[in-house]
Amino acid sequence: MPTQADADRGAVKFPGITVAQLTEGKKLYEDNCGSCHALINPKSESENEWTKMVPVMSQKVNNKAGTQVLDANEQDLILKYVLVMHDAK
Repeated sequence: MPTQADADRGAVKFPGITVAQLTEGKKLYEDNCGSCHALINPKSESENEWTKMVPVMSQKVNNKAGTQVLDANEQDLILKYVLVMHDAK
């Protein structure tokens, strides 16, 4: 579960990010990304790879569902979550 320390660290890249936003990003990541494949450890991919991968995978989720499951805001929350967790110690 994301902590205030994660939000504080994340605020360097994403000013104003909150624990609630990170928690929502985590839930979206687990519920949507984990519905098709095993979850990828945020540390296992570079920031650049995550930035490329999240939009592509979000579109795949939407295509699979036949509707817009993930909107731009939800995609952004997933990306912020994985990038903040990527930088966790």
